[in-house]
Amino acid sequence: MRAVAVDISGRHKLPDGRYCLVCVAVSAVLSPFNVQKIDDMKMIKSISDEVSIDVISELVLRSSAKFGGVIVTEPGEFYNLPEWRVEAILGRKFKYAESIGERKAIEIAHHASLAAHRMIQEL
Repeated sequence: MRAVAVDISGRHKLPDGRYCLVCVAVSAVLSPFNVQKIDDMKMIKSISDEVSIDVISELVLRSSAKFGGVIVTEPGEFYNLPEWRVEAILGRKFKYAESIGERKAIEIAHHASLAAHRMIQEL
């Protein structure tokens, strides 16, 4: 299965009251139990005054725009909204992670987004 695993780091307010968000999309081929191949990865940084569904969906769409496949995230990325609603917001195929392969792909995106977020904070 071709999928785009997405993770966002930085949902904690900075001292100035804004949020520094890093969204990573990983384009991968998955099996039920593993990540078979990573084709590409894209990182997007955004400074925002809020972390609304609009901000999150824009980041996800921008980071995954050039990749084909279903977008896969953890339920918390979209505040546990039903899958059909997130799919309607994004305008493309979407699902929450179910298989081990999907979770592993999201874990890869998470490590990249967290590392990039930490690096940005140190600058």
